[in-house]
Amino acid sequence: MSGNIAITGVPTTPAADGAVPLRREIRDLQRNYPDQFNLYVLGLRYLQNLDEAQLTSYYQVAGIHGLPFKPWNGVGSNSDWQSTSRFGGYCTHSSILFVPWHRPYLALYEQALYNSVQAVAKLFPAGALRDKYVAAAATFRAPYFDWASQPPAGSTALPSAIGNPSIQVVDTDGATKNIVNPINKFTFHPVNPVKGDFNARWSTFPTTVRYPNRQGQSQDSRIAPILANELASLRSNVSLLLLSYTNFDAFSFNRWNTSTTPGQFGSLEDVHNEIHDRVGGGGHMSALEVSAFDPIFWLHHINVDRLWAIWQDLNPNSFLTPKPAPYSTFSVKGGTPQNQDSPLQPFWDKSGTKFWTSAQVKDSKTFGYAYPETQKWRYQSTAAYQTAIKQAVVGLYGSNVFTNFMSNVAARAAPTASAAAPATPLAAALAAVQSFAAIPIRNAVPAVVSAQAAKVKDGVQKPIAFAKTLIEKPNIKPVEKPAEKPAEKPAEKPAEKPAEKPAEKPAEKPVVKPAAKPVEKPAETPAEKPVEKPTPEGPIPAPLQHLAPDNKYTEWVVNIRAEKHGLGESFRVQVFLGDIDDADPSSWDTEWNCVGRVSILGRSPETQCAKCQVDNAEGLIVSGTVPLTSALLQDIVAGQVASLEPDDVVPHLKDNLKWKVTLFTGEERPVEEVPELKVSVASTRVTIGPDGLPQYSGQYVVYPEVTEGKAGGLNPGEHI
Repeated sequence: MSGNIAITGVPTTPAADGAVPLRREIRDLQRNYPDQFNLYVLGLRYLQNLDEAQLTSYYQVAGIHGLPFKPWNGVGSNSDWQSTSRFGGYCTHSSILFVPWHRPYLALYEQALYNSVQAVAKLFPAGALRDKYVAAAATFRAPYFDWASQPPAGSTALPSAIGNPSIQVVDTDGATKNIVNPINKFTFHPVNPVKGDFNARWSTFPTTVRYPNRQGQSQDSRIAPILANELASLRSNVSLLLLSYTNFDAFSFNRWNTSTTPGQFGSLEDVHNEIHDRVGGGGHMSALEVSAFDPIFWLHHINVDRLWAIWQDLNPNSFLTPKPAPYSTFSVKGGTPQNQDSPLQPFWDKSGTKFWTSAQVKDSKTFGYAYPETQKWRYQSTAAYQTAIKQAVVGLYGSNVFTNFMSNVAARAAPTASAAAPATPLAAALAAVQSFAAIPIRNAVPAVVSAQAAKVKDGVQKPIAFAKTLIEKPNIKPVEKPAEKPAEKPAEKPAEKPAEKPAEKPAEKPVVKPAAKPVEKPAETPAEKPVEKPTPEGPIPAPLQHLAPDNKYTEWVVNIRAEKHGLGESFRVQVFLGDIDDADPSSWDTEWNCVGRVSILGRSPETQCAKCQVDNAEGLIVSGTVPLTSALLQDIVAGQVASLEPDDVVPHLKDNLKWKVTLFTGEERPVEEVPELKVSVASTRVTIGPDGLPQYSGQYVVYPEVTEGKAGGLNPGEHI
């Protein structure tokens, strides 16, 4: 026991009402809690500068996630490699332990960072300055980066505090200065403290990198446009997971099997993979074995932990289903049940004699923290608490697709004005929506939209592309009412599909809505009263009501599955709705017709990860979801499709839905080369309640005719 480091998180005594300090979004921390943000930067620098041989140094803690593949804190290697000197690591990806395992891991990081913050606070000159920082340090918790919320007005999708190579601080000598930004990168000292810690590829980088160029230098400026381009799809995915998934296994990890239903292809792990991909760009975040060395890893994973905490409090009675352990480890024999009492190695509990288990870490307050949305102590009943959570989710992630559509138009920053441009860009955008709204949904699509307008997709939020063309290209006319009076099928068309095929398990689909992230009242105390969460607007804005008779509409998704390690490295399947430049894969990340992606974090057959070796041998298949509804609304406004109903959408998708495969290096791979790749399209019915909250039917219909005959596409009669 004496040599075991107990994972305690930050020692905390909850207040009388149960309140504990909050982990805050990094932009909120920087803007409203500047003293704690200053300590975060200085404390992270302090932690990163610790001797790499020290068990609680940044280097050692990051190394638990993969390379250098060495036992940490006395927890030995996977028994698969007992006949050799190889250590197989602690990987839990694509397993029921994926989400729970990372909670004590993050608690260890926060524990080390908190200790560094305390040390830094005491280095300030004695007096008022030191007292101020010591007080701020007392309730410090590690921040997160909410990559799915709408960026604050005037900011980019990647916060400057993460993307800038330098940052201004009040240093421990009391002077204000610019320093190398420890949130932007970690500098190894040295890269290989022990020869062989890193392989040839990763030994070449003296610091962590994102989108490295040929000289091995980071190109952080590439990240924000890529994050922004697929933000609508990402927000829809997060909202879908939080409000429609009710089964922990389906929600938490991305392993596919033959019982997976059309409403279960997405997962928190799938969304998590997407951020590794979009932020890493072939750098450290793109590769699981080295991703934890990039400082954004911790901001990212704390947000993943936050999303789990939100979901768990909405679904308190759903937790992991026991499954056989896929292989033997230091503490578990292969084939034995893996359940909520399975040890989460190498994380010793507070006693230092046993490992934490999933059951023990289910409540985040175990490690002394909560999130702005999970302050349960503020509510008098569970029902009131859960209602507040749902309202916060809708406000943050735009779960009501129609209010999200309108909000995106309203939130759009005016582009550079031209002499011929409308005086008020917002007025022009809303006029486009109003003009469109006058057309009954079943009319033939007017042919007045130019080919140029029809191709355009908005790189920030898909649904406002046509309004964007009106603002930036005033010579393009909005969709007009046809000359003939439309009388064939008015807007009251019932949208229910009578022959919907019931899914084996309810699993549904929400969408997106931008709203400023709710910020709490600034105060360096865990007990401050939070600002009210944004109330969902509802149910449906008047100009769009004819698209959802009786407040019901059809939600659309693309489901994708593939063999995880089939290409021997990480890859992505990108989904497009419209034409793209087939000859230039480097443009696809910011292509306006790009709807979203499924990122698959595969590894080579030579990986030292024992679980990955087993998964590769067994042909593990993983899955993910790309929401389509926001992009379809965009095409409706552009005059390319008349409604969200299958009779209109299916032909449109048959003609325009495309998918491509690229490696994380940006190189294209033929779709045919991806083992077990299967792309399918499904829809579900959604009702928008009086409060604006979406209610999912749990019934999904699959449309193999959309993907029939296309490489990697689902054909009639095939299993999804």
